[in-house]
Amino acid sequence: MRIAAVILAAGQSSRFNGCKQLAKINGRTLLEISINTLKGTDIDDCFVITGRWHQQIREFITLNNCHVRLLFNPNWQAGIGNSIALAVSELAQDYDAVLITLADQVAITQQDYQQLLDEFTLQQQDIVCANYQQTRGVPAVFSKNTFAQLTKLDGDKGAKKLLYSSEFSIIDCPLESAAIDIDTQQQLDNFTKGL
Repeated sequence: MRIAAVILAAGQSSRFNGCKQLAKINGRTLLEISINTLKGTDIDDCFVITGRWHQQIREFITLNNCHVRLLFNPNWQAGIGNSIALAVSELAQDYDAVLITLADQVAITQQDYQQLLDEFTLQQQDIVCANYQQTRGVPAVFSKNTFAQLTKLDGDKGAKKLLYSSEFSIIDCPLESAAIDIDTQQQLDNFTKGL
């Protein structure tokens, strides 16, 4: 079974007031942390969806020799759903599943990602997703059975509706680390101070 990881990094990060994906924690960018964390798992390939900050991210990836492939979404302003649809459309032919995550979920560990992948491989369900603060969310692993629905997504809603759909078999993984994401400079400062 071939699994691709997709890091969502296409948005403007308007609340951050800059390119959040390249903001640093202890000398490493948020994007770099996500890539390196995923690289230690059983995924086959890692992709980053870019949009507003494509040029800056591409330069960073090239300069730092990060072994990921970029997928540029020219319609990134259409929202996270549009970016997911584009990525899955691009990858559907070559992969049996996709793990979708956010570039700013900085507290997720390699073990957390591997737990989701292990559950997915073991249970053979349509979706295995993180559960935190009494809700389902990403990171989540989506099987080929969900691809048709994922490619229809649009707007700012993302894949959340699939995580509550009776159409699919879904397994929850408790993953409180997924509750931490960086949306503002203040949150970045607070997270860094807490390390």
